[in-house]
Amino acid sequence: MAGITPKIAIIGAGPAGLMLASILHHSNISCTLFERDSSAVARAQGGTLDIHEYSGQRALDAAGLLDEFRTVMRQGGDAIRILTKNGTVLFEHNGEHEGVSTEGEDGTDSKFVKGRPEIDRPALKNLLIASLLVDTIHWSSKVRSVTPVPDSQKWNIQLDDDSEPVTFDLVVGADGAWSRTRALLTEQQPRFTRGITALDVWCHNVDEAAPDVSRFVGPGSCFLFEKDRGLFFQRNGQGSKADARCLACVKMSTLTPPSPAFSVKRILLAMHEQPVLRVTLVGDSAHLMTPFAGVGVNVAMMDALELVRGIVDCFRMGNADGEGLAVMLQQYEKGMFARSGEEAAKTEAAMHLQFQEGGAEKMVDIIKSAGSNPEDIVFE
Repeated sequence: MAGITPKIAIIGAGPAGLMLASILHHSNISCTLFERDSSAVARAQGGTLDIHEYSGQRALDAAGLLDEFRTVMRQGGDAIRILTKNGTVLFEHNGEHEGVSTEGEDGTDSKFVKGRPEIDRPALKNLLIASLLVDTIHWSSKVRSVTPVPDSQKWNIQLDDDSEPVTFDLVVGADGAWSRTRALLTEQQPRFTRGITALDVWCHNVDEAAPDVSRFVGPGSCFLFEKDRGLFFQRNGQGSKADARCLACVKMSTLTPPSPAFSVKRILLAMHEQPVLRVTLVGDSAHLMTPFAGVGVNVAMMDALELVRGIVDCFRMGNADGEGLAVMLQQYEKGMFARSGEEAAKTEAAMHLQFQEGGAEKMVDIIKSAGSNPEDIVFE
């Protein structure tokens, strides 16, 4: 590959940061990933994720991990059940397409898995970490500051351990909803979403501890929607030690709606006539959105894929130094915000639909209208 190889730093070892590092490594590009946690299991990782065939799975394929993903995705995890508030089952799907390949353009089976196969967050994280060189991730490395190097387009990263600053050509913030890297681009912070409060509760070892809950949730997800209320159940883990998780949501309709959803788009577009300093964002640090359409992690994984494509193109053209990388970042960010904006609108529309009177029935109508392809679901 032609051109100068820049030093790349990624801040945050969540799905977006790990996905970016994995695709870079598969493309023979090195990077350094800083993570403040002491290990991959230092804290709870959250619930299960559905990985879409037209986004998340394509990012995994770019990292050479699609076959491994098939072996660790949770069998039966894309099963779904929708009920009314009194327990009437309106819709039930057993996940029968899971593991089946999609049809390629030539009519033969492609390598992608139909629908939205599920994977537990720890399994996805372990898959991505295992794909990296052992010295890629610097655990227990909390970034204190990222400051520009005078008279250059480089950045100094200073850690909390008072070690000497390390200089990088490109810094990517993948440090989530409360990103500190974001402050290099904007003063915006996440805001309360339309008055919705969610209580996250778990039942561990659910098959033994609460078999009735296990039967109710089923092998995948179970949803109950009603006006200003919602229960979102999902199974996590496999086998006899599986857990059940529930997000119990309440919409406080009397609250004054906040300003429009968080985005750093305004500040970036305002700089479009100037060289962008070589720092950018991926995932929640760039475009935090609600979980009600199940697209967030897939958008983050596509961020990683698109960013690596831009970096690789810079290398091939021998233009990864000087202004080449900065111009590429402008193009990446323009595409990222257009794509994430569409997905944010989708999740906003899903939220409004689910928390209205008759939300369960409306969700069933939308799912049925999409037929066998969950990617065709359209929220209006």
